[in-house]
Amino acid sequence: MDTEPLSQFVILAQNAQGRACEALVRQALDHAGVFVFGELLECANVQALQGTEFQPALELLRLFAFGSYPDYKARQGDFGELTAAQLRKLQMLTLVSMATKDKVIRFSDLEAAVDVTGTRALEDLIIEAVYQNLVVGKMDQENNCLIVDSVACRDCRAEDIDYIIETLTAWQASAQDMIRSLDASVSFAVASNEKQKAAQEELEKEVKLIRETLKEGDSTKAGGGGCTRMQTEDADEESKRAKSTRGRWVGGMSKH
Repeated sequence: MDTEPLSQFVILAQNAQGRACEALVRQALDHAGVFVFGELLECANVQALQGTEFQPALELLRLFAFGSYPDYKARQGDFGELTAAQLRKLQMLTLVSMATKDKVIRFSDLEAAVDVTGTRALEDLIIEAVYQNLVVGKMDQENNCLIVDSVACRDCRAEDIDYIIETLTAWQASAQDMIRSLDASVSFAVASNEKQKAAQEELEKEVKLIRETLKEGDSTKAGGGGCTRMQTEDADEESKRAKSTRGRWVGGMSKH
């Protein structure tokens, strides 16, 4: 949202009093680019409208700063009639208020809140709010709802401060819990990686040892086979010599 138009109204309010100040307030409410009113509301001359004949303008400014269309309907007699521009703006601000509380807004709930009849008219309101950068989201026609991604801020009252603090404190606690969970996940992942790395190294050592053992076994078998052949040949030769000697000895004994 562009805050420059609001700044101009705030500057003008420094010198506007009475009826001129009331006219200035209504101009700000009609302006298409002004959706926050806190600074204007805090101006001394605007606050001075309290208790005067121009107080309805001050009450209307408070409504646009903090309230919604249902608030207007509940006290319509205190505010008077809205212009077409004011009515449209208050409807969009009501949508903003709803979007700050729920990320999924049903068309039926929004239709009841802003007093708009018909899906097409409701979609036009949402589209206009999106163009004004009040809401970022998408319409789900199948489920008849608006899914909110982000939403602009509205003015906050003094009594809203405690709620804001509680919300931010809860968000901070949730964020810290998430950080601790992420840290634990990272530590687990690092430890698991180290274990896997150590197991892989151990496996590689065992594979290397087995390969070396197999190589040594092959070498031993190759060497042992050669010795066996040599021993067999020696035994055959020795057997031949024994037979020859035994023949000669037996022959010699026969001659005698």
